[in-house]
Amino acid sequence: MSKNSESVRRLTTTSYALLAQLALKPWSTYELVQQRIRYFRFVWPRAESAIYREVKHLAKAGLAEASVEYTGKRKRTIYTITDYGIEALREWLQTPVAPFAMEFEAIIRLVIAPLGTTEQLLSTLEQVRADAQDMLTFAGEVKLEFLEGRGVLPKDQTYIRALAIDFFTSLVNTVDAWVARTTEEVLKWDEMTIEEKHQRGLEIIAAVPVPTPESASTKTPVAPKTQQRPRP
Repeated sequence: MSKNSESVRRLTTTSYALLAQLALKPWSTYELVQQRIRYFRFVWPRAESAIYREVKHLAKAGLAEASVEYTGKRKRTIYTITDYGIEALREWLQTPVAPFAMEFEAIIRLVIAPLGTTEQLLSTLEQVRADAQDMLTFAGEVKLEFLEGRGVLPKDQTYIRALAIDFFTSLVNTVDAWVARTTEEVLKWDEMTIEEKHQRGLEIIAAVPVPTPESASTKTPVAPKTQQRPRP
């Protein structure tokens, strides 16, 4: 790729997420932010200010084109992907995907729970479950929007978005179920000794649905090399 190749090398996953949206149809910056709030923020959380900055960078790099529209006296800038932007997306699709990662503050709070109180941890879990329920409600609304044909996206995107919605709802349902199980466990802690907690922890670990090596090893497990791939 020749045109503005230096700029392309500086692109991030946020850049490509925006280009992916622009590949569907032209959007204003406000609409791009709203689409991020609706979809991408659950898998790629970024501040709104970053979206505004990044889309301007895409236009400066020649990956998108900016045009001004007026509704009465109200002005708004519309961004459209260029052929060069399409080419950049196609090249990006040939690169290795970044390793799976998840930003979930509740786990950090769980790990340091002994420094606080049981009530504080239960409050955290309660908030996480309320958030999960809100997200499932939102997913149901999006589901109905698609089924009734009220979506803003072209029909040729339905079969793609269906898979994304399936992933999202599966993940949130997993979080919701985990919070319910974890809350039950935490409520028993005050009546248990350290040894009883230890034994219960081993029971939970033994029930974790992953393959267990057949032979014992004295080596400490290390994260797989796939998790060491660089992140953009």
